[in-house]
Amino acid sequence: MRKVRPLSLIGLGVVVWIILFTGCSGSNSTTVTLAPASGQTLSPGQTVTITATVANDKSNQGVTWSLSGPGSLSNKTTSSVVYTAPLPNAVTATTTATITATSIASTTATATESITVNSVLTITTASLTAGTIGVPYDVFVSATGAPAPFTWAVISGSLPPGLTFMTTPAGISAEITGTPAALGTSAFTVQVTDTAGNSVTQPLSITINPPPPLSVGTLALPNGTVGIGYTAALQAKSGVPPYTWSVPPGTLPTGLGLASNGVISGTPTATGTFPFTVQVVDSSTPPQMATANLSITIGSGVTDDLRLNGNYAFSVRGFDPNGLFVAAGSFTADGGGHISGGLLDTNNTVGVTTGLSFTGTYGIDPTGLGTLTINLTGGGSRTFALSMLANGNANIIEFDDSTGSGTRNSGVVLKQDITAFSTASITGNYAFGFLGIDSGQNRFGMVGDLHADGSGILSSGVLDSDDAISGPFSSVGFTGTYSVATNGRGVATITTLQGTTNYVFYVVDKTQLLTIETDAFGGAGVPLVSGSILQQSGPFNNGSLNAASVFEVSGLASGPIAESQVGLFTGDGSGNLILTSDQNAGGTPASLCSGVAGTCPPGPGTYNVAANGRVTLTDSGFQNSQPVMYLLSGNRAFIIGTDAAVSFGFMTPQFGVSTTSLSGTYAGGSIAPAEPNVSNVVSIAVAGSNNLNVTSDISSTSGLSTTQVSGATSVAADGRVVVTGVLTEILYMVSPEQFFSLASDSTARVDIFQQ
Repeated sequence: MRKVRPLSLIGLGVVVWIILFTGCSGSNSTTVTLAPASGQTLSPGQTVTITATVANDKSNQGVTWSLSGPGSLSNKTTSSVVYTAPLPNAVTATTTATITATSIASTTATATESITVNSVLTITTASLTAGTIGVPYDVFVSATGAPAPFTWAVISGSLPPGLTFMTTPAGISAEITGTPAALGTSAFTVQVTDTAGNSVTQPLSITINPPPPLSVGTLALPNGTVGIGYTAALQAKSGVPPYTWSVPPGTLPTGLGLASNGVISGTPTATGTFPFTVQVVDSSTPPQMATANLSITIGSGVTDDLRLNGNYAFSVRGFDPNGLFVAAGSFTADGGGHISGGLLDTNNTVGVTTGLSFTGTYGIDPTGLGTLTINLTGGGSRTFALSMLANGNANIIEFDDSTGSGTRNSGVVLKQDITAFSTASITGNYAFGFLGIDSGQNRFGMVGDLHADGSGILSSGVLDSDDAISGPFSSVGFTGTYSVATNGRGVATITTLQGTTNYVFYVVDKTQLLTIETDAFGGAGVPLVSGSILQQSGPFNNGSLNAASVFEVSGLASGPIAESQVGLFTGDGSGNLILTSDQNAGGTPASLCSGVAGTCPPGPGTYNVAANGRVTLTDSGFQNSQPVMYLLSGNRAFIIGTDAAVSFGFMTPQFGVSTTSLSGTYAGGSIAPAEPNVSNVVSIAVAGSNNLNVTSDISSTSGLSTTQVSGATSVAADGRVVVTGVLTEILYMVSPEQFFSLASDSTARVDIFQQ
């Protein structure tokens, strides 16, 4: 879905006017006057305070403020407001913003003032990354503040030998590319000129370093199982690619082989632990060579594969070496370790792939943990770790990044109802929550609702969005279309005033769709998002929030610092709320709360529920801002912040909770990470006798690992659980069958566990 920005309102010139709607004539009519006088002109980022005087305002109620156009309003009172012009990278031409003051006593009395925001041609690239001799180099120098195309040139100095400087076809940026041929630092000055002849310059430099010594980056390899397909990729560190890999003959487990590109694959036929020495040679002159001692353990094949049986849809979100990565798809599991009929769609910052087919294998051990490998028809594979729920659904993480420098993500695998594989089955009101990045790779999220008519038309769409740079936008209308194929894969388009965006979704059942955006990343105003669409059951009013719900929200503060909050939201059905919660901001207590060692200050606050389920809050106690909610049913909602950290999450009703609720076996999975350093985890937790034992498969910046930890538990009557010992976390019980977990480390990870 296209991120909503008011860029289409950009205009040229300065026009200041006052329109007075008094509703009557004579000396007693209400009029509004704005100051300072007309004719304000600002540069990007500048501010101006505007005051309003209301004549014949007998109750001295003052005015309300609204903005049409770029920029933002802050410090609103009934008599003044501060307007802030947008930052330079948001202004590509001189534009106009209009501020409107409306009398509270007489809403027909208004005054408007138009402010001109000048554009400023600016080279936004302040420094360039270092290169390595003999390794291809490719970076861009960008500018903003004027309409493209630009003309670029190097006006002094020189690039490192082997590199060239050229204007890109669209003229928005210049590209420095090539293969460095000499060591050292080269200084030069670039100049950009817009179509009006304005020019600015920027001094830059590039340092070319020698390559570090070649080494084997893979520290450990995942275990395998007899009779189940195995795939793992070896990684090299430093040196000059491409690399050539080899092992002494006969040292790998029987049934496995090593390709020269470093991929170990095959189907093991014997149990045991098999040590071997791997060798890698790079392409430098002369070539470098490195070795490492590794081993693979092959298990006996005791599995519980029937736990994954039938048609499934899945989705994941996380990060690859280029930035955000999202994927969704479907497959059929035969209950015996084999996957067929797979479909996969992916999107990241460098390209979109749609409709890929795959087969695969999987194995689920008796504890409920397992692995799943998909083999794409056109080549390539991905391996995932699973934790199985009792209902046949699963939590999932990608589990093939052995060095911590590849692709890591978290998501779900959900059983499908094949009778819902039609356009007609998707009918009624739905709410959605999507999270990702904007076109500048800043955190971005949106939630909203819509109506599907069962014939392919989406109507009555309304959404709220939040962007780390441009801030929130509220109650934006949209329409769209959709269709569902007989295999359960659907496509949709969403249209706002700013244009149309495209999506793929996979039907879980008629109430739930797993969705990713399929527009190519990088277009102006086009975000990259994924999420869920869930059916609503309204209508809604303040009585829709009448009990306790457990919520989780996560955000990304400047730093970047991952921050998360988990707790209880309790509405009284009449517009009043109490929030009790715990927050972790990068592993340390945040200003709002005392961290995972204690609770955040409770409200009280207030809420207001619109008929479509949109909820606005005041004094709520949520981290960073007063978020907006979109209800799915009573006490169940998507949550979007109005803050630069772009807090985003979900809440669900709490029921049946007591001090004995935490008992039994739970399958857990981490929510999608807020930034690449957040670990992706699937777990099996066993609770009982005031103790919690957790076995986890973890993919992190350190590679792949499996851990077993435990902690003592203390459960309060409201369902808040303190876990102490080796395992230190805060849990909130949703029910005896489900809880949310807030980690205490610097990643501020949130996991959701369910029986």
